[in-house]
Amino acid sequence: MESAYRDARISRIYEGTNEINRMLIVGMLLKKAMKGHVDLLGPATAVGAELMGIPSFDIPEYTEILSLEKAHLGRLKKAFLMVAGKAVETYGMDLEKHQELLMAAADILIEIYMVESALLRTEKNLKRFGAEAQKTQIAMCQWQLYQATELIQSKGKEAILSFAEGDMQRILLMGLKRFTKYDTYPNPIALSQEIAKSILEKGKYTLDS
Repeated sequence: MESAYRDARISRIYEGTNEINRMLIVGMLLKKAMKGHVDLLGPATAVGAELMGIPSFDIPEYTEILSLEKAHLGRLKKAFLMVAGKAVETYGMDLEKHQELLMAAADILIEIYMVESALLRTEKNLKRFGAEAQKTQIAMCQWQLYQATELIQSKGKEAILSFAEGDMQRILLMGLKRFTKYDTYPNPIALSQEIAKSILEKGKYTLDS
């Protein structure tokens, strides 16, 4: 055990690199936005204006495969823009000094990136192999989106509570709830069972057909 504990210490180096990258992701994005290389403030302002409007309570009809998931991903992006935009408005470039807030925003951005990657990969496979052959991949994609939404709700609330107070805090929390709400909630247990069944049948984890 003594040898195993000594060898395990090397993993601290890997984890340290991940933590540094988490703090850099949002800061680098904001610097690019300030220099005009990335249009972040425009969409963030549009999301802020949307928050002040009356939300629609109509549930759209999703007829195409993954269309519901794409729409939900679009709202998750709005959640990030809302949190990051208001944080920049509050702290400006001093945001770099608020590491816990930066890491919460980075976690939201990372989850969005992973969900979009899964969606694009699944969409590509659907065109190549068809829907029937990609049932498990669709389930994986839906499960990933569900898990990401749960984490974004938590990290978004944590970030908002760290810099907003009073009416602004209530508006942002309501916005977070709006942007992370499903039109039709998935069944995470059924999705997990579908994925596990496929892995057991094939004897391996796979992303392709």
